[in-house]
Amino acid sequence: MLDARIRDLAVRGPGPDRTQNRLDLLQALGLNPLPVRKQLKARVTGTIQRDGYRLEKIRYESFPGFLVTAHLYVPDGPGPFPVILNPHGHFEFKKVQPLIQSRGISLALEGFAALIVDSPGGSWDRNKLNERAAIGDHDNWFLNMGISVAGVYAWDLIRGLDYLETRSDMDCSRVGITGASGVGLATMYTFAIDDRILCAVPVCYATSMEVSTQNGCLCNHVPGVMNLGDRSDILAIRAPAPIMLIGATDDPEFPPEGHRKTFAKLQAVYRSKKSESKIRLELFESKHDYNRRMREAMVAFFREHLLGEPKREHVPEKRPLTDGAHNPYEAGTTPVDDPRLMVTPWFDRETHSFRDLLQTALQDLRQSPYSVEKRLVRWGRYTRIEKIQVGGVLTIVDRGQSSTEPGFISLPVEAIDQRACIYLGLSVPEVLAQWLHHVFPGGPEGWESARVGSMTGDAFTSMIASVKTLVSSANPEAPVTKVIAEGPVASMTSLFLKLYRPNLEIQTSHHFDGWHDALTMEIRQLVQPGARYLAWPFAGFSVLTDVTERIS
Repeated sequence: MLDARIRDLAVRGPGPDRTQNRLDLLQALGLNPLPVRKQLKARVTGTIQRDGYRLEKIRYESFPGFLVTAHLYVPDGPGPFPVILNPHGHFEFKKVQPLIQSRGISLALEGFAALIVDSPGGSWDRNKLNERAAIGDHDNWFLNMGISVAGVYAWDLIRGLDYLETRSDMDCSRVGITGASGVGLATMYTFAIDDRILCAVPVCYATSMEVSTQNGCLCNHVPGVMNLGDRSDILAIRAPAPIMLIGATDDPEFPPEGHRKTFAKLQAVYRSKKSESKIRLELFESKHDYNRRMREAMVAFFREHLLGEPKREHVPEKRPLTDGAHNPYEAGTTPVDDPRLMVTPWFDRETHSFRDLLQTALQDLRQSPYSVEKRLVRWGRYTRIEKIQVGGVLTIVDRGQSSTEPGFISLPVEAIDQRACIYLGLSVPEVLAQWLHHVFPGGPEGWESARVGSMTGDAFTSMIASVKTLVSSANPEAPVTKVIAEGPVASMTSLFLKLYRPNLEIQTSHHFDGWHDALTMEIRQLVQPGARYLAWPFAGFSVLTDVTERIS
């Protein structure tokens, strides 16, 4: 059901106002308004001279006290050099991964300055070489309340470009950006929100959500981003700026058909602007990667659109470098554990954390009223909805309990794909409450006919089927007049349900004063995506919060 909703929004696309679409994207990232550009405190901590280029080790603060570490590959000569921003993918050793080093070296030998910025926090890189580990785990559900990991990384890159603008050897009038996999995301979003970046090459990422809705890493899931449409719609914010999509033929998570779909959508946009030559798709016989063949196509694209050279399919790499993640010989690169590659020693990595950024964001609320009309989804468009009877009093719990009593529902809290909820900008309790509102008597009429698929075998089907077997003794004509909620998720679900049914009496086991209680309780299913921008809608509710009869 959630997947069908995601695909539907990908088909619909955003509104025609691209300025508003960019503001909406900034809000999804937690960057609206843009953070104040405080002092970068940037410095070069060391330089390594190589044949044809030098490697500068850079540190700066993207937010006050928030450490960023990066490598800057600079060609030999006086410059100024055009700039390529390089977020990296989820690799074990971040910027020093041989595959990532190869990209910086290759670009430098082609006359580009390449800034490779370490991703914030830890993912698959929990080791002593991770200079940004102290920021925290990037798989942090709570960040979606105020500022997403994708938003943090985009701001790291934007501030990195701010630093390069202070240098006379950098030509920041000619800037491109490229990254693969989970930072194809950072590539796409940073490009969409910063007009200084003239062209972009997202690699193994920009597939249509109509084709593939499952992106395992939590950092891909930006709160409510599906309200902006498909990935092509995000990229189209910058049309007709040049874009090349690169994909792999053997990539289940970001499949080639998804790249073709995105390309076709962008073609239509660029054709309307008489700029179809500025959009390009390259698919390689490869697994999920950023290999040598992909790099050679990327370099050709940047030489065309930043240096004004004729169009070429590829530019042969000047030296044999690490081919890719699936053929990772280390030719031309430095061993990852070479201490000279470290920007900061272990004792000089003091930094603010993700949680610090979140707390700061939640102190700067930009909240709009909660609109039931706008947020209540017509779920009958996506699945078969069958009304059920539960009698006058309903008990809902979130502890995986079962009962033979009528009017009892054990909510499938753990079974719901919270990542999909984040894409949609909905919390788990919000989705549960909307579903209950639809299936109980007195719910939205005319929303029941399914347009997409059915619910066979999913968590909601199991929940409703179990209820139907429990209500034979209930009065089939009686509407639900009271909900008794046991557990934090059930309690929040009942609050949302009362939004849709104001006359409903609710009795909860847990009391909430605001979205911040999700942080206090450390219960991820309570996270309201984009809470910083959404007013608390339950003020003034009449709620009995002392449940006297516990469910045994």
